[in-house]
Amino acid sequence: MRQEVNLGARSLEELVRGRKVLVVGIGGGGDAVGAYYIYLKVRELGGEPLLGAAVWERFTVDPYPGPIPLESMIDVEPLGASSAIVTPSSYALRFGRQLRPQVTRIAELVGGRAVFIDLSKGAEGVRQAIEDALAALGAEVVIGVDVGGDVLALGCEEDLWSPLADSVSLAGLHATKGVERALVVHGPGADGELSTEGVLRHIADVARRGGLIGVYGVNSYEASELEKAVKLVETEASLMPLLAFRGEYGQRTIRGGSRSVHLSPVLATSYLMDVDVVYDRSPLAQLVDGSRGISQARQALNSHCVYTELDLEYDLFELRGTQSERPMSLADVRREGIGRLVRQGCQPIRC
Repeated sequence: MRQEVNLGARSLEELVRGRKVLVVGIGGGGDAVGAYYIYLKVRELGGEPLLGAAVWERFTVDPYPGPIPLESMIDVEPLGASSAIVTPSSYALRFGRQLRPQVTRIAELVGGRAVFIDLSKGAEGVRQAIEDALAALGAEVVIGVDVGGDVLALGCEEDLWSPLADSVSLAGLHATKGVERALVVHGPGADGELSTEGVLRHIADVARRGGLIGVYGVNSYEASELEKAVKLVETEASLMPLLAFRGEYGQRTIRGGSRSVHLSPVLATSYLMDVDVVYDRSPLAQLVDGSRGISQARQALNSHCVYTELDLEYDLFELRGTQSERPMSLADVRREGIGRLVRQGCQPIRC
């Protein structure tokens, strides 16, 4: 039986030099671009990177609630029940509608092959997906990448919009056996949920626990490569670190005006952390640990008053085509959803 390997590296260079490394965007959507940034960094430091992403498209791309299951993917090379090699010609068939997940788009920049990680099967599915991909591809290291830093959230934050993909991915990454694992937060606050200051406070807490391994920044070569990526991939959050590197400063609204990002040079930085330390301080990842379906994970968070991106997608899906005397913003829909959980008797997480 494969045994867990504890992370002992003192830097990203030490972790990756001369090794095959699977770099996975863990938050769905445009996190594939953040993973591509770390892919570039790994390559510059002498590693052999492979790019992957946990796939969950934004509602504007895929109007059907929930992550895309592997069974919906066409023209792929399965590596197991929850992971597959995808190419630029791969696509998803969602209720008769074809769409290209962002990981298939960015595959054009990494030799035409990337790894699809299925989020629909919960934390156990993510664990199995990563382990199958590592075994099939011969990788020795896996690095999860979260753009924005919500993966560090505790579950009590009022501005936490999308905790489900991050917590499921973190739990799956933590449970992965037999390889070294690490976590990167790229662009603290770039997704307009937790503030930059709030994410940095969480990173400081990880550092106090001995879990911060290194801090890195975008360079001019990487910025030019990221410009290619953001032209291929539909993303707002992963664009923010690039804009910050190019000198934009101040407030910028994203997600249809529902969220705001404060652009500053800090957004062009990334933080390498120990997965186990991050998991040990994460009530959300611990709640969804062992889940075998995304709905099971959602229910675990709902029971503690955590309204998730899946709840929002279901609520928006039900509202589609309806008419109301009072137009509802995304914030309104979310606020009503949280109220519904409270009325159902959920027990909030205390921080």
